[in-house]
Amino acid sequence: MFTKLLKWFPTRTLLFGFLLLLLMGNFTINVSDSATPAGIYRVKALTKVSRGDLVYLRMPIKRALALPGDHVRFTPQGVYREGKLIPNSAPEAGIPRVCPYGDYTVPPEMFLGMGTHNPDSWDGRYLCFLPLSIVAGKVIQIWPR
Repeated sequence: MFTKLLKWFPTRTLLFGFLLLLLMGNFTINVSDSATPAGIYRVKALTKVSRGDLVYLRMPIKRALALPGDHVRFTPQGVYREGKLIPNSAPEAGIPRVCPYGDYTVPPEMFLGMGTHNPDSWDGRYLCFLPLSIVAGKVIQIWPR
């Protein structure tokens, strides 16, 4: 019986400790079919968003691809920032767009947030710009790497 208890204890203890870490720490688990890979992410407090940051919103995780003052062009071929095409940014045909094709300057206190891999991720390709106030922190993937 003692042997069974020892085999049971480490597994359950590690699982409990891991769940406690997730609940008490600043971590999030992404299991959605969003464009961001599934995994466990640590959320760090953030005072300033930088281009390319993976940020945790009060909604799914998105990558900050354009910040206030950046020039952005929305086209059927994809989104351009400062004249350069953002990889994997072509919108999915048939998904309604709030943001018409054209040239824009990212307004103050706004940013362009997009998923990282999926063309049908509901993001800036369709919604245009998001308020920086919805950013809850910067995300760092800790598993899998």
